[in-house]
Amino acid sequence: MRRVVVTALLGLALACGAHAQLLSVATEPVVLARAALGPEAGSASVAVWREGRLGVATVRRAPDAAAVTQLAAVEPPPLFEIGSISKVFTGVLLAQAVEKGELGLDDTLGNLLKGKVDFSSADVAAITLRQLMTHSSCLPRQFGSLRGRAAIVAQIRETNRAVLWAALVSQKLPGKGPCSALYSNYGVAVVGEVLSDHFGKPWSVLVRDNIALPLGMSDTVQHLGEKAPRFAPAFDGQLPTTAWDMDAFAGAGALRSTASDLVLFGRAILAGRNGPLAAAAERIVEPLGVYQGVQIGYAIFVRGTGAKRTYAHDGLTGGYQAQLMLAADTGDVVALLASNVQAPMGQTMLEVLASRYPVNSQAISMDAEQLRQYAGVYRVNPDLAFVCAVQDGKLYVRATRNGFKAYIPVGVDLFTRPAGGAQMRFVRDGNEVVSLQLDQVGSVTRARRTSEPVPEPALVAQDLAGAYAGRYVATRFLKSPIEFGVRVEGGQMLVKGGNFPPTPAFPIPGKPDWFSAEVVPARVHFERDAGGKVSALILHQNGETRALRVTDSP
Repeated sequence: MRRVVVTALLGLALACGAHAQLLSVATEPVVLARAALGPEAGSASVAVWREGRLGVATVRRAPDAAAVTQLAAVEPPPLFEIGSISKVFTGVLLAQAVEKGELGLDDTLGNLLKGKVDFSSADVAAITLRQLMTHSSCLPRQFGSLRGRAAIVAQIRETNRAVLWAALVSQKLPGKGPCSALYSNYGVAVVGEVLSDHFGKPWSVLVRDNIALPLGMSDTVQHLGEKAPRFAPAFDGQLPTTAWDMDAFAGAGALRSTASDLVLFGRAILAGRNGPLAAAAERIVEPLGVYQGVQIGYAIFVRGTGAKRTYAHDGLTGGYQAQLMLAADTGDVVALLASNVQAPMGQTMLEVLASRYPVNSQAISMDAEQLRQYAGVYRVNPDLAFVCAVQDGKLYVRATRNGFKAYIPVGVDLFTRPAGGAQMRFVRDGNEVVSLQLDQVGSVTRARRTSEPVPEPALVAQDLAGAYAGRYVATRFLKSPIEFGVRVEGGQMLVKGGNFPPTPAFPIPGKPDWFSAEVVPARVHFERDAGGKVSALILHQNGETRALRVTDSP
């Protein structure tokens, strides 16, 4: 229900290029809404609280349409699923209970669920509410052995309390917590049900009575009821998709809301103990741990230090995306909502964050030989690494499962990517580069250099950038054709097949015109005609699909 922000930031600009001027809280809401929706179908709503004023805008686009229409100010705003931003509401409920002495952060599941769950593992029984709120409980993202997206979605939508408690009974852990942070919908769902059980009310009623009603958030609900006609239709690319109703996973992602309501929520948190959430508003943003380079409070992420703190969370369901950002120093609040899972929401919020944490954009001269000392694979953990490659006189960097982006040299051992608010510093032991530190929009990630080789070439050479770009069509017997779009941006090839989002593809060393994907197990081979021009592509994934090139632009 949430993209892993820190590991994905380097690649968030894949779907669309950065704007000529960075988006920020000062950008007109309608411009932010258009950017958040991008080229996709559906709706996007934006609400911005800045300098004591609220700005709102909603835009819509029909499937396969180019034009975007803006919702009139007099029309009631649409509701969207906000996904994992619901976790922050669960965090507030817990903070309120802790503040009143009704629950404690170090209360264990064994004590909280005594007589209700017969734990087979002492390690599971020893899990604390603190660990669950900070994703350090050792619980996996979802429980059980799930294969494929359909099984994950079914678990999120269909699990009830009895099934959730049964999962805890049989759950095995790699050890006793706290563990290194691992994002867990399962864990926060448990907190939601613990709160519901403790207070004898459904989670949705706790949210209504303790947050929505006191804050005047009349459009924030789990169950739509009479608000159903205002629910924005969900899309996955150009195709309609379904909403996600939830039961026991409600506390991890079930709320529906409007951008304006989320701004009310954000303002209440920033108001601190003198606001409508009282002392719980201060408690929720107290750092309790670290999650992938970012501090975390009661399920809310805390970026930056000192006066320049930013509180944030995002959300993702089957057809909706949400972003919420609170600026502690200025009081600004930004809420972005979209009813398309492929909308470039991440890039939009990344630019807003980058405007809060600007980096040096004045490049210095550095030749290819100097750049090569930084080439290498730098590993954060077994699942995450940064690949730094030198090609065409530039340093390119990518994180696992993401595409390459160019970084500019701004000092000795120091590089930046202004559009992403990223600064990368290489660390030496003597004269040898041994590690790197990525500072990006208030987060810090460190990685050690390894002996793993850097593929060559790592990207598409500049003189070949136009050789592959275009639209390709595969005809199928008794089936609809499949269209592929191929483009190259800054040396990075992106392949879009059918209704799926663009996927980074990388040259296979020693095999000209062959590329492989990392996000999915697939390879692409480009065929050339007698004159040497690319005329077709063959997708090698669950068999072979051959598509003819019909245009030179995607």
